[in-house]
Amino acid sequence: MNGSEKEEEAVYRKLLVVLAVVVLSVGASAKPNDERAVRDLIERWDAAYRSLDAKALASLETEDFELVNRVGWWTKAASRAENERMWAWGFEVIYKGKPGPQHTVESVRFISPGVAVVQAHADWPALTLDDGTNIPPHGEIVTFVIVRQKKNWLIASQNIHNQMPGEELPSPLPWAQKAAPANNAKD
Repeated sequence: MNGSEKEEEAVYRKLLVVLAVVVLSVGASAKPNDERAVRDLIERWDAAYRSLDAKALASLETEDFELVNRVGWWTKAASRAENERMWAWGFEVIYKGKPGPQHTVESVRFISPGVAVVQAHADWPALTLDDGTNIPPHGEIVTFVIVRQKKNWLIASQNIHNQMPGEELPSPLPWAQKAAPANNAKD
């Protein structure tokens, strides 16, 4: 192989590498209908949650679903049956047969083609616990990690964070405020 043929082969190799990168990056991006599918999953989750349907909730989760609930309990399930028992127990013991509030998807962010992070918000009315403790109206943010498994989107993880009155972020955020101009006046 002479020098010209080696250069030509090197150019072809570079073109193949560029082409492979382009093909892989196009295939790696989330498709427009993926966001709709993820939003639909959360809508189905919310419908099952609000109807206290433990079996339907478990069917929307991965086998190894993890939940961090509003009081910080971290639950790692080993099966959908275990997920179903967890939700059923919560609906009976904690919710006492009363549905929770509706959730609104605030954002969907794709981390990779098969992984999305969803932020949803809900507003709770005032509540009174069995021991007489009054809980004021408050919000919650739920972070879902959604994964695609065999063409289906499922919930792999859910983290609930209460937003109690007085815990709202200031507006504008302290780090987003423009710095005051320096005072260059001389004394």
